[in-house]
Amino acid sequence: MTIRFIFGSKLTLKLNYMNKILLALFSFGTLFSASAQPTWSEDAAAVFYNNCTECHNPDGVGSFSLMEYGTAYDYRSLIQEYVEFNIMPPWTADSSFQHYFDERILTEYERNTIIDWANGGGLEGDPALAPPPPVYSGDQVLPGEPDLVITMPNYMSKATALHDDYVCISLPTGLTEDKKIKAIEIIPGNRSIVHHCLVYNDADGSYDTDTIGGNCGGPSTEPLIAGYTPGARPTIFPSSEDFSSGMILEAGSNIVFALHYPHGSYGEYDQTSVHIYYYDEPVADFREILAGPYIQNWMFDLPADEITPVSAVVEDVGFDLTVLSAFPHMHLLGKSIEAYAIDPAGDTIPFVRIPKWDFDWQDFYWFEYMQHMPLGSDLHGNGVYDNTVANPHNPADPPVDVSPGFNTTDEMFLIYFHIMAYQPGDELINVDSLNSIYLAGISEVADDNQTGIKVYPNPFNETVAIEYGLNENSYVTLYIYDMSGKLVKKVFTGQQDSGDQSVVWDGTTDEGVSVAKGIYHYSMLINGQPYTGRIVKQ
Repeated sequence: MTIRFIFGSKLTLKLNYMNKILLALFSFGTLFSASAQPTWSEDAAAVFYNNCTECHNPDGVGSFSLMEYGTAYDYRSLIQEYVEFNIMPPWTADSSFQHYFDERILTEYERNTIIDWANGGGLEGDPALAPPPPVYSGDQVLPGEPDLVITMPNYMSKATALHDDYVCISLPTGLTEDKKIKAIEIIPGNRSIVHHCLVYNDADGSYDTDTIGGNCGGPSTEPLIAGYTPGARPTIFPSSEDFSSGMILEAGSNIVFALHYPHGSYGEYDQTSVHIYYYDEPVADFREILAGPYIQNWMFDLPADEITPVSAVVEDVGFDLTVLSAFPHMHLLGKSIEAYAIDPAGDTIPFVRIPKWDFDWQDFYWFEYMQHMPLGSDLHGNGVYDNTVANPHNPADPPVDVSPGFNTTDEMFLIYFHIMAYQPGDELINVDSLNSIYLAGISEVADDNQTGIKVYPNPFNETVAIEYGLNENSYVTLYIYDMSGKLVKKVFTGQQDSGDQSVVWDGTTDEGVSVAKGIYHYSMLINGQPYTGRIVKQ
């Protein structure tokens, strides 16, 4: 008993001592956790700038801007909910099925940063430590003068408070000879109301303009050559020292704009343009890209109050093909859609899978690496349609039987692809690395830099200096963004003494990769005061 008593006393002392240590550690951990709470300036702003503000800027299609702390703070609860439920940023393709160029997906760190920042009260932190914001000018992203610009007539949206407006506008190209396209950029005239614009090549000019019924989804049998959705980049066809690829725009052809204006935009005007860039003739080693709805089904019915699968297959494909992109298309009753091929060896070639179809977020999905579909493969498409009251997008209440058709209230089952004849090694080509070809025609730009800031030389080849004077010791941050607002390089962050200063950008990204030739923005904060300007890489 005595031994037990003595042992118990020692144990009690040890436990008391350990409890004090644990209490101290707990208190320290609480303090550390509080100090590590994400703030707008040091954590959240960078995530918003790199993932959200391309749409959520004062001139963007987003319903509010996330360029400023105050607005982000006001919407923090809504932002937290949309991020937690993977509603934003909008990305519907299953990236575990296939990887794509320029995926709009938050990393785990970015997702947790936004959620923790909102949960923690949306703290601002020190404004001087905030990153300089990206620059959105609404200008064209591709540098140089386009070879062909087609601008639609000024159109007033007829979308009501409850119904969207879908219109098609067909315009002649005026071409007297065929041209080889190397890049296409769609520039909305009014970014705040253009939800999407699809551009088709109507070779014989037979498709008519339709701006009356508000239900035109675009031609289903003509080549779909490019598309704009918020956050989408221009279409630049892969090109390298070994080959040039692109599409052919025929003499006498028309360009068809298929536009979607969301509900609530009634009375606002838009005048969208398409910019087309040609290869200079002659083009060595040119590889023609074709686009079309190679998977389609027009022989299905969707009974009311039922969920119905629809499929299509092209058996024994008669060509050895390289597939560059996939574009699935359904209407409002769509629930899910996928496309893949089975090669002659029985292996699956995944193209696209959208487990939760969203009619409002259609897009071209350009593969990160070109996909080889061998001769003799079977090309499959599977879709599911929900024609029940449980589908919140069902245009009929109560549901009615629906068949295929061209109006938005009808249905479609189409999957477009960009394809070209296969050459050995295509499947090893990273499209991202070829998606930034230099477009000739850049000339020296007018100096639109802020007063007191000099950029030299501009244009530049290897390095460029941003020179400025400071009236006092200042905290300076200087970032480089591309024309679409994506972060390219964090050039400088830190304290600088008063007097003349110069920061040099070596024309590389944060990963050390040389940037493509084109137009970039510098954005800098000097003690919280913003300055921006344009830089041209030749």
